[in-house]
Amino acid sequence: DEYVSDPANPVPYVDGTYRRRRNEYMVDDQRFASERPDVLTYQTDTLAFPITISGKIFADIFVSTTGTDADFVVKLIDVLPGDEPDPVPNPQNLHMAGYQRLVRAEVIRGKFRNSFEKPAPFTPGRIEEVKFELPDAAHTFKKGHRIMIQVQSSWFPLVDRNPQKYLNIPKAESHDFQKSTIRIYHDPEHSSKIFLPILNQVFMNTKRFRTLIVSLSLAFNCAFAQQSVNVIPQPVLSELKNGIVSIGPQTEIV
Repeated sequence: DEYVSDPANPVPYVDGTYRRRRNEYMVDDQRFASERPDVLTYQTDTLAFPITISGKIFADIFVSTTGTDADFVVKLIDVLPGDEPDPVPNPQNLHMAGYQRLVRAEVIRGKFRNSFEKPAPFTPGRIEEVKFELPDAAHTFKKGHRIMIQVQSSWFPLVDRNPQKYLNIPKAESHDFQKSTIRIYHDPEHSSKIFLPILNQVFMNTKRFRTLIVSLSLAFNCAFAQQSVNVIPQPVLSELKNGIVSIGPQTEIV
């Protein structure tokens, strides 16, 4: 999957223009971002049972860029059903059917993917792994909702624009800001994924917390979109040594 990131047209953090920072962005509707060509969107099918997460969220994505630097923003989103009623009263005139509520999001400046002490440029076209932590979350994705992941390379003006060229950004000149083609990989060798800490009883037959690995895969469209998720019996949960449960393209969901 790929998109063109243009510093002259960055992805805004909210839909609209405000005189002051809008703190409601932390739960705002992300449909405006889903419609942009420079935002990749992955979502599950409708959930047949609620999924509760509690704890740390990790992003592990494989990327390449035509530039020498890039930012990566990962968003975790709760998509409400198409028949979700509007609130009453509704002073903000919200339309809740299909509302894409932001749950958590975080950004990493790509030059710091290996170390904050020793930044390093990207080699154009080379696939590299970028790992970072999102803020902790305690949230339940209700039955009938969907889990969505968005990936983008700007979040303006919460994050200053990256010229997408390896340099000291505060000293960047206008000619340093350039478009870049960003690619996100999800093949077997480069399996981009998001780690979600699952709290549900169905996953908790031991005292250890389990982790749902949400794989950014077209074939599976974010873990299990192409299957009917009614029951996830214990035998199909592939348990690793560290207690991680992987639900991915190799797992049969029935």
